[in-house]
Amino acid sequence: METVFENEFAHLTYEEDFKLLTITWSKGAIPFEEYQKPFKIAIEFMTKKPVYNYISDISEQGIISPAYRKWLQETALPEAVKAGLKRIVGVAAVNIFKQYYINHVFQSAKRFGIPFKMFSTIEAAKEWLKKFD
Repeated sequence: METVFENEFAHLTYEEDFKLLTITWSKGAIPFEEYQKPFKIAIEFMTKKPVYNYISDISEQGIISPAYRKWLQETALPEAVKAGLKRIVGVAAVNIFKQYYINHVFQSAKRFGIPFKMFSTIEAAKEWLKKFD
């Protein structure tokens, strides 16, 4: 496992055997630029190494602004798809705020024909991704 990026808000790793980027979000409020940063780094990374699978662990992530989500849906997701992304997995214990966020991201992924699933653990998410190898 290779660390691609890390700061106080997010930790981004790459697993070459899975062609997998995993982002684990930290607790607390995130400034918009800090929310964008790991996505931008991930997309840039995808131009250098193959990434077909993406796990976003939002278990500890705070409430995300609709403006942040809109940027994710309209900018980051289309760029990731162009770069080769094929599957997205979310990891979280879902509450009403996360469910709203997840529903919107799910609808965007669906527009691109990308499977999107939610699991309660990273291990379960990886088991699901193994079905596609």
